[in-house]
Amino acid sequence: MKILCSYCSAAKREDDGLLPAIERYLSARLRVLWLRGRAQSTPLFILSGELGLLHAEEPIPWYDHLLQPSEVVVLAEGIAVRLRDLRVDTVEYHTAPPAEHPTVRPYFDAISVACATADVPLTIETLPGNLP
Repeated sequence: MKILCSYCSAAKREDDGLLPAIERYLSARLRVLWLRGRAQSTPLFILSGELGLLHAEEPIPWYDHLLQPSEVVVLAEGIAVRLRDLRVDTVEYHTAPPAEHPTVRPYFDAISVACATADVPLTIETLPGNLP
């Protein structure tokens, strides 16, 4: 199975309880990727520094956590397991340029390490600027 993937967003709905990830994250980038994935029958997964690799429709609570470089290895291990469990054979990762936007670098590193660990091909789609 091929998946689309991108990092989460800092802006979130603060509703109590659980919301599908695509509703929790307030991100035009994620919404566009989710709609594209639905049109192509390719699921969108969202990379959360707190919760790992989430299906866009997976219910999640509100949280506030920016992935730190020191957390990449542990997160990547969990992502690799999830990729194997889901039988993912290709990840198409959408990101702002990590060199220009340092806060997305740990997410880029985590998905890169996870894909290498799980032996899953990774393609990178660079987005213009740092879209929310």
